[in-house]
Amino acid sequence: MKKIEVPQENNSTLNGQRKVMYGTNESGEFQRINYASSVEEFATITAVEEYEELQKECLEDIKNDIASPIKYFMYKNRMDLPTLASVVDMFSFRVKRHLKMKHFKKLNNKILQKYADAFNIKIDELKDFKYDRGV
Repeated sequence: MKKIEVPQENNSTLNGQRKVMYGTNESGEFQRINYASSVEEFATITAVEEYEELQKECLEDIKNDIASPIKYFMYKNRMDLPTLASVVDMFSFRVKRHLKMKHFKKLNNKILQKYADAFNIKIDELKDFKYDRGV
């Protein structure tokens, strides 16, 4: 990408910072170019809003004894199933089962601790989850 083609728009999600991209200058040499993009800003804001909506839906599922607190914290930390499975070093199908309340209730402290560490919370926050929290 040539230096002149690099987007220089404002991006409120970066808090005034800019990302770096490599492009060619007028001489054809590669150089670092700071950039920001409103398209990227839109995508970031949309993704954050989607995770917040998933959190709200999850709270209702927890209240109805369908979803587990692991699912709530997965969305709160803006993770998807493959990301969480990678962080806790388990297969995705196993983590997917743990997202259901009936399987969550059977988990031992060792497994719960892996999730607590992944979410940077105490194990008690998983065990004694209060579903009346605001998102």
